[in-house]
Amino acid sequence: MTDPRLDAVLQPALGRIRGVVSGALDQAVVQLGTQAAASTSNLQRQLLMTADRELRLKGNRLKQCFERELNALVDGCLQSNPDTSPNSLANTDWASLSLVDNAQVERDVQADRLALTVMHACERPLEAVGGYIAGLLDDANPERNPLRPKLVAKALLDSLIQVGIPEDAAQAIGTQLAPVLGPALAVCYEQVANDMRGAGLQAQGMAVQKARNSGAMPLGSLGADARRTEPAPLAADPTTTRPSALHARAAQALGEMFGVTMPDASYAGGEGDTGGGSGGGGMSSGAPLSVDFQNLLRQISRQAGEIGKEAMAAAGLGSDGARQDVGLHAPGFAGPLMAVNQIRANREELVRASGGAALDKMVIDIVAALFDQVLSDPKVAPEMARQIARLQMPVLRVALGDMNFFNSRKHPVRRFVNRVASLSAAFDDYSQGPGADCLARITSLVNDIVDGDFDRMDLYETKLRELEAFIEAETAQDAADSADIAALLSSKEADLRVQQRYMQILQRELLDVELPEFLREFLANVWSRVQVTAATRNGADSPLAQRMKAAGRELALSVQPKGHPKLRQAFLLKLPSLMKDVNEGLALIQHPEAAKQAFFAELLPAHAACLKAAPTHDLTQRLLEQRLKQVESIAIPTREETASDSMPTPLDSLQSDHSLMSTSAFSAEEIKQSGFIPEAALDGGSLDINLDLAGPEVETDPTLGELDINLDTPPPPAAGLQLVHHIQKGTPYHMVMQGKWQKVRLTWISEGRSFFIFNAGQLHKQTISLTGRTLARMCETGRFKAFEQAELIERATVRARKQLAALSAGTQP
Repeated sequence: MTDPRLDAVLQPALGRIRGVVSGALDQAVVQLGTQAAASTSNLQRQLLMTADRELRLKGNRLKQCFERELNALVDGCLQSNPDTSPNSLANTDWASLSLVDNAQVERDVQADRLALTVMHACERPLEAVGGYIAGLLDDANPERNPLRPKLVAKALLDSLIQVGIPEDAAQAIGTQLAPVLGPALAVCYEQVANDMRGAGLQAQGMAVQKARNSGAMPLGSLGADARRTEPAPLAADPTTTRPSALHARAAQALGEMFGVTMPDASYAGGEGDTGGGSGGGGMSSGAPLSVDFQNLLRQISRQAGEIGKEAMAAAGLGSDGARQDVGLHAPGFAGPLMAVNQIRANREELVRASGGAALDKMVIDIVAALFDQVLSDPKVAPEMARQIARLQMPVLRVALGDMNFFNSRKHPVRRFVNRVASLSAAFDDYSQGPGADCLARITSLVNDIVDGDFDRMDLYETKLRELEAFIEAETAQDAADSADIAALLSSKEADLRVQQRYMQILQRELLDVELPEFLREFLANVWSRVQVTAATRNGADSPLAQRMKAAGRELALSVQPKGHPKLRQAFLLKLPSLMKDVNEGLALIQHPEAAKQAFFAELLPAHAACLKAAPTHDLTQRLLEQRLKQVESIAIPTREETASDSMPTPLDSLQSDHSLMSTSAFSAEEIKQSGFIPEAALDGGSLDINLDLAGPEVETDPTLGELDINLDTPPPPAAGLQLVHHIQKGTPYHMVMQGKWQKVRLTWISEGRSFFIFNAGQLHKQTISLTGRTLARMCETGRFKAFEQAELIERATVRARKQLAALSAGTQP
């Protein structure tokens, strides 16, 4: 099964690869021109000049085409089955055979050569990335790695042809790319591997086997300590292992996770016992149970569904579902339960009907302890807790038949329960509005499970998909309520795409202009935004837009040598108006004051130095002015032309000093309308804030500091920089606003993930919008966290482990 985090990992990685290829193409432009000038062969010079011209004219289209081709190849790689791939002749019939032209064969060969050249330069980091991808795909075949250089090379060479570059020119460009692409991809793969490591992924084959707790004591004499261990692998085929061995291994895995063992760990039920209930149910999914036991589960489920006033009062709930001071308590319980623990209430009958096997007793006691904690969890709303309580018998049935429920985050039953719990915190009022709609939908889904055939795993998968579809529809409704804000942010993102394209054009065009490096970066990365903003607000032909374009040219000329008195006099006359235009332009894009002062700190010494330097030759000066006018005359792209451009990920934006998302020009009215949080608002704020400021419902759970459960996949991050890749619409989060923690709910993400909209409050909703870069900074500095520090079943497991140990020692926790 493919890990659900694969897409969140792949998108930032593909963004890095696109950036590497874009930079390599820019370098190839410079190299082609240089080599063409130095070539002694007319034929070779003509070829290089053709390649240089084609690459300059079609560079932007080429990068867009490369992105599409790479995405298509990656999708094909992920969807392909190695056993049925086109490369497998065993699965090829005559109808699927077709002729391939010589040019395509030649391109495939060149792609293979380019890939081999690149692989030599990035073999070690590529191996690290391949290990993480193999863990996500559960497939160690290197041909399944969608980030491998072969796909990058093929997408690039195919794109060269698709944009209309001749074959011979494309081959010349590919030859220039080979020595540049290898080292660049090596650095890229190292960054991708670091990102994956930071996301908590584990490379396949790199798992460390923990020491077994060979000294574990039987249930009833166990202390409070529980050692962290890796669950023992379970036998795949019950027909090849004796039932006693199967039971013992299942008991060992459960014992290591919960810190308990059965009285006789060497055998789970007696030498001749086949486990009258589950019959080795801990070893295989959907193991057969007796008809009487299944009937008992359904009978208890039906009774649990009839929640009246008496049952609610017994569970410590008022008529409105609110918690009361008096709750259901029993030895070892963490606190008042929000619904009756039917497993504990009917334990003896369940044990007797299951056949009494020791392993089944162990599973029943563990699931009962889990529901003690689930039904007393303070982050689960009472209304949702009662719906989860109705799933006790289905969960028990699954736990008796499928050990994966305990050790797999991918298990559909576990995912369904956890998703319901995470949604329970998204609403404060379940008596009306969206909260009531959500409760009604979840009640309907639970009804389908309880009344249906809850032995079938596909039932839970179906209900989970229906739940996700409902969440999507709910967030779409929330987004519709703030449609004006979403439209505003979408238009800002369209402007960002235009700025990004124009910035890339200027970066390429200014490469051959003789300028100080700081000024070249300023004109390409900062002043390009000024020009786009002026043209967007007032029109490309407006006086402001024309003045801002001219100011960029004058800035470039202002640092040229002016040793002659006439040149110095002309410069000093123009300088005041030039500085006025520069300050006006920087104010237009709300450029940070610190960055502006840093630029002037480099510009003023450059001006002082140019007044002393001997002037250049008149011809050189005229050629420079002509080149700058050519750059100035470049048209700013339109929104339509840049609609398919990809935006940088929030983490890439955070690492860039000149990120487009670092500041967005919002007017005061737009900020008020959209509840926009500028990045500057984060600077200088205090982070020394206690979670208790937001109320008792977000108190830090001390037990989660000991969350050391080893499951099949790492947990999604609850805080830190990587959280920005895992946020989900409809899910609640904590955000620091106005000096305190507040619960917010994500309702909208822009197409390029550049802007996010959150809602806070229920009766009086407050809309908060911010850029992806601002959100990444909040994650990095601890101002944005998940509402749940861990998923419900994991929280319950940690607490149940302590409860079982306390019960074993004869004390209460």
